[in-house]
Amino acid sequence: MASSAHDVRYWVWQRDDPLSEQDLTELASQKVNTIYWQAGELENIGQTWRWKARFSSPSSDPARIRFVPVVRLVSREHQPFSNASIATLLISLSSASAKHDELQLDYDAPDRLLADYAAVLKRIRTLVPRLTIAALPHWSRADYLKLLEPNVDELLPMLYDFEAEPILKDQSPMPLISPDKISRLIESWRACRKPWRAGLPVFARLSLYDANQRLRGQIRNWSWDELCFNRSFQMSNGAQFGASVLRAMRATSIANTPIHPGEEVIVREVDRAALRDAVSAALRAGAHGIVFFRLPDSSASSGWSLRQLGHLEAGPHLILRKSNDSETLELSNVGDGDLEPRFSKNEADAGGYVLEIDSATPMFREAQPGDFASADAFAGEKRAKVPFATRVRFQFAQLRAKENLRTGLIQLAPGADFRQTRYRILNIEATPPWKSVE
Repeated sequence: MASSAHDVRYWVWQRDDPLSEQDLTELASQKVNTIYWQAGELENIGQTWRWKARFSSPSSDPARIRFVPVVRLVSREHQPFSNASIATLLISLSSASAKHDELQLDYDAPDRLLADYAAVLKRIRTLVPRLTIAALPHWSRADYLKLLEPNVDELLPMLYDFEAEPILKDQSPMPLISPDKISRLIESWRACRKPWRAGLPVFARLSLYDANQRLRGQIRNWSWDELCFNRSFQMSNGAQFGASVLRAMRATSIANTPIHPGEEVIVREVDRAALRDAVSAALRAGAHGIVFFRLPDSSASSGWSLRQLGHLEAGPHLILRKSNDSETLELSNVGDGDLEPRFSKNEADAGGYVLEIDSATPMFREAQPGDFASADAFAGEKRAKVPFATRVRFQFAQLRAKENLRTGLIQLAPGADFRQTRYRILNIEATPPWKSVE
């Protein structure tokens, strides 16, 4: 099921960089016409709402994409909506919504303040032609919808992160999309009389639990290489709906976060089958479309690639090509699906994947890793120095759709040619076939 079969939109969060031409081309292929772009975060302190963060947002291009500013509201005050504070809020929102025909607000209003929030929305709605809000899942209750519906044009329930992280107690971790829970949440929104869109997660997340299985916090700015090739971890469960448990067997670190023996890293990816089912359930329940959080970028935490989200049923297809200078090789995923990360299962399994290049005779003189995690030389199955090697192995953790990895310099003996080699990719299938370099 391609995402272009229904209305799909994306949230962009905490980003100043404009979209690339490649992103715009892929969004056009998915028929995406609207992006919700975070314009900033307003924080309430006392009687004032002040900008805590601002982000540069692109100008809308009617021929390509319309960008809707999203303002996140944050308050720790018992009463954030006094007359004085509302006045400052309206001024700030006026500047954020200028030159736009729509404004979206994101505020996790506690239940006791929902009536106050609804009253403020009525006043904010006079500022812009169209007002939409991100909504908490349980706002589908009839009494809550009765407050909100008259004051907004559309609601976007965010169907993720609606529960606190649990103490594990040797149980399976909570996935980003739990099929049973999300189907019930989606069905509850069927009663909404205003247009609504289902907000679904597509990101990836690392949660660190201590030896007593209590949450220590989230790890940020990490990479798949750090996880897949770290021999200090051992997978202690198979991925259930995209949630995997990696137990630290010895002290290590991820993204400069120290991890002690016995602690666990919970890796959450969105299960694509569960995501497809959630999309279908939302459309059957009357959703006007789907909004994915968040628009993928180059970071590991952004999860599935933009191309994969446009082709949720597609798988990867990898080929190896010789570069024009004949001194490097390029591994390309020409498929519409991502080759997802693969974790180490035990001490003998290094995790990830291996591009293996083989020759009948020792013809390699130099082999640099380039974009790969490592490059190792072998004579048969034994490690060897490059000039004596008949086989070179390049490790990589994952490869997204339409992306590629280039080796560093591969120098061959005089008169040798890559046509004298063959290659295969280990860990994708049980018995990988040998292929010729293209």
